[in-house]
Amino acid sequence: MPWFIIGFVLLAVARSTGLIPETVLPVLAILATALTVVAMAALGLGVDLRAIAAAGPRVSVVVTLSLLLLAAMALALVRVLDMNIH
Repeated sequence: MPWFIIGFVLLAVARSTGLIPETVLPVLAILATALTVVAMAALGLGVDLRAIAAAGPRVSVVVTLSLLLLAAMALALVRVLDMNIH
């Protein structure tokens, strides 16, 4: 089992049982956002552009279109749910 799943479950239990003080939550929210950005950057930096180029233009176009579709769906969902983007 990956270590991050164990960490996630332990932190969820700690939060659910009140072991994490309310005063710490805003700082943890900022930390969670920063760590998410770092994780996404790590995923992006791990992409091998040569492998994508070797797959051919057809694959690249399909991947690009699927990412644009996902982005459009996410934006639509945010607007439908009237969430604030900061």
